[in-house]
Amino acid sequence: MIMEPYEYRSKHIGVREFPPFIRVALQQNMRKELFSQAMKKVGTIKREYDAPENVFDALYGKKKGKILQLLSEEPHTAVELIEKSGLSPSAVYHFLHFLRKQHIVNKKGRTYFLEEHSSDVLSLNEIVRIEEDPLLRRKYGISIKELEIAYFLWDTFVEVAPEERGYARTYQSEYTLADAVHRWRTGRTDIPVWALDQLVELSGSNALKGVTQYHLPPGIPVSPYYNGEYKLPLQVDGNLDKIVIQLLQKMSKNHLYTFPKGRRWLFERLHTSFGEFDDSTSRIPSAITEILKSYYGVKTLNRSSACIPSRMRARWSELNPLSQITEESSLLLHIISLSSRSNGGFEITSRSKSFLEDISHLASDLGLGALTVRKKHRRPHFRAYLSENKVDVLRRYAHLFQTYPDLEIWLRIPLNQIAEKLVFTDGGPQSIEEICREELSRFVESILKSLERKKKRSYGMPDYVQYKEEITSNFWEQKMIPSSRRVEELVEMRAREEEDVLYA
Repeated sequence: MIMEPYEYRSKHIGVREFPPFIRVALQQNMRKELFSQAMKKVGTIKREYDAPENVFDALYGKKKGKILQLLSEEPHTAVELIEKSGLSPSAVYHFLHFLRKQHIVNKKGRTYFLEEHSSDVLSLNEIVRIEEDPLLRRKYGISIKELEIAYFLWDTFVEVAPEERGYARTYQSEYTLADAVHRWRTGRTDIPVWALDQLVELSGSNALKGVTQYHLPPGIPVSPYYNGEYKLPLQVDGNLDKIVIQLLQKMSKNHLYTFPKGRRWLFERLHTSFGEFDDSTSRIPSAITEILKSYYGVKTLNRSSACIPSRMRARWSELNPLSQITEESSLLLHIISLSSRSNGGFEITSRSKSFLEDISHLASDLGLGALTVRKKHRRPHFRAYLSENKVDVLRRYAHLFQTYPDLEIWLRIPLNQIAEKLVFTDGGPQSIEEICREELSRFVESILKSLERKKKRSYGMPDYVQYKEEITSNFWEQKMIPSSRRVEELVEMRAREEEDVLYA
């Protein structure tokens, strides 16, 4: 399937890109698989650790620790270890077998020796066994594996939740975090994205395909399904841009949306983009607003701080120039649809002067001229005005490919200047056709001149450029982009025809 030229390149917002404190519910089987795989792997993770001098005693007890202490001094046979440790033969052999499976000791002949082992680097399993407080573990009702996962997650938690944040007070130690891990594992509470990201990385699980809802407590939960279609990862497109701009312009401080114009469109697009949620109160789920703020790099959705996000501009810049014009025009038309009619045109108002200045720059880039931004009399708003004629031009720009489908063909002309020339027209079909034909003619001429240089103007060679209009018409009628080979064939065929007429 060929993608329409005015569509964005495929861009998405995955769950792991959500803000860290959004909580995610997983399907039961996905949740169980996630924690099962994570618990199998977490204990083997190595960490730098300032181990005590009697590290072997702390890990395995004094008698078994003595075996490792003896091996750290020099290799020993099993018989020697039995004599010096005071343990029974079966206990020694079982312990040596365990150490070999852990790649801590190895055997050559009958002699056991310690593998290269740094006491400054231990596995999480070893660290937890050294530091574990059995009383605290019983108090919280957590397993060793849950405590290991808490140790694994602790550094990430400290990074995303500095002490001054209220969230940090929830988990005051690895034990309270392990208690949370237990609740996530059993499904009693949903998993925050900061932890889910690390667990998915550790386990290699595809649990992100089993998200059943997400929310920012105590906000409205969002189910990522709409009309039977799964909405994760979130699709980034022009409609998402319009959602952000509409919320920046019209949403209240407490996330209520009661502005009448475009309300039905907004909630329909929110459902189409994000999924189902309760919209009976006209409140926008905080999870959605936080995702949008995070992705677009907007610190606040406060109307007084509104602007065109730089990430939006960056994505437009990745499009071909004509597709960029359609996207910018479509966004401006959406903003105008939320505005009021005034003096035969439209008055755009905003509490943010910078927002209207951004719109003025967009209008200027589209060849409509800069807009004048003024303060409204006795109001906290600013205003900018667009005439009906300029709005009509925007409408034609926004529907260029529908109005003139052949644009998709002519945009493939190398180094074409269609977009640059178009912004100085009314965007009508006749203007577009004239520009495209002119660009085709220019390209044909460049090929003809290149062929002439290649032939080095040998004696009797016809003037290639004289065939420009004829060849241009040929490709125009066939709706094809010229190639050097095909142009040369047409020139030679035309030259032969003239020669036949001359000597007939």
